[in-house]
Amino acid sequence: MLRFIVANARWLSAGLLLCLFSGFGQTYFISLSNDAIRAAHGLSHSQFGLIYGGATLASAFTLSNFGKLVDRFSVRRSAIVTVLGLSLACTLMAISSLTVVILPVAIFGLRLFGQGFCGHVAMTSAGKWYTKNRGKAVSIVGLGFPLSESFMPAVAAVVLSTAGLAYLWGGAAVVLLVLSVPLLWLLLSVDRVPQDVEVATEEDTSSGKRVFHWTRSDILKRPEFYLVQIAALCPPFMVTAYFFHQQHLSSIMSWDMNVMVASMTVFAAAQVITSLIAGAVIDRFSAKVLLPAFLLPISLALMVPLILRDGAFIPLLYVGLGMTAGAQATLSGALWPELFGTKHLGDVRALIYAIMVASTAASPFLTGFLIDFGVGFDLQLAVMGAFSLLASGVMLLIQPNLAGLNEKFGQKQN
Repeated sequence: MLRFIVANARWLSAGLLLCLFSGFGQTYFISLSNDAIRAAHGLSHSQFGLIYGGATLASAFTLSNFGKLVDRFSVRRSAIVTVLGLSLACTLMAISSLTVVILPVAIFGLRLFGQGFCGHVAMTSAGKWYTKNRGKAVSIVGLGFPLSESFMPAVAAVVLSTAGLAYLWGGAAVVLLVLSVPLLWLLLSVDRVPQDVEVATEEDTSSGKRVFHWTRSDILKRPEFYLVQIAALCPPFMVTAYFFHQQHLSSIMSWDMNVMVASMTVFAAAQVITSLIAGAVIDRFSAKVLLPAFLLPISLALMVPLILRDGAFIPLLYVGLGMTAGAQATLSGALWPELFGTKHLGDVRALIYAIMVASTAASPFLTGFLIDFGVGFDLQLAVMGAFSLLASGVMLLIQPNLAGLNEKFGQKQN
């Protein structure tokens, strides 16, 4: 592992940085500004959820149509444009309290470039760069997600309480311009040509099997793609709902918000450990074997607010969320190239990212509507946990369908 990291440090570091700075567009970071935003504009939970969901849905549509550009342009250009766009979005968020008109535009930019393109560029590139070591690569690149979660919420909470909304988001814009852009420019100044297998070839040297490269239209014809989405969409929908309403949950549960923010460190640690384990499992076996298991931690964690109501169990909740988030980050980077090849991976992942982002768009509005309607958020979380268990069972049942999917049906697509 160490030799692999040293030999590929510049490319792995660039991907990790993109995942790190995606935090500015993630719900766990944005949601810390919820109370200030709602107070500035007099918005209810459902009203702000509708704005947030609409902007997120628009970003998903945009990503779906433009995500394929990662297949056409260099990683360096894609990364720099993404970070510049994210910096502009942070600037708009800094002045969003001036008028509600700016708010959806700012959220659209944060979700498109932060949640969307940062992870899309990083994971698509890692999936293309490596074959035999793809599990290791995506797990290392994906460490940027828990790294951001380990300190960014705490920093945001301090800045918000001492300086306010404008300073938080203005500072984020400056950090992206001054730190991220130069680093990415330097790290990606050398293109990486895969050494274990060329991207365009159809021979998987790690298994001796022919690998076929599916297009977006090809995968939409396979029922397995839709079945996998049942499980793949659980973490983004449910984790988004949790973090978006974490201040509300703190209120109804009488939980200390400071303890919840501090528990992000536990969340991040669980994510790191699980991500690295998942990468080793993928390289040893395959990505698809993780599908029946990766939702089990979150399914149990989401039961905590309803069953174990004492604040002492807050860290346990965050451990479960972190374990699933870590496994999913690595799984999502390795599963799609394993099933559908790498030649059109940018276009394929753009569709998958768009579906994922669309689920995070629906999540705040639907859960916010239910909160306003009187349905307890703790009960909502428990229902999500039960659904995750059901999805795990479905993933176990379709394992025979996924085995050899590329070899059995891929040839027809080429």
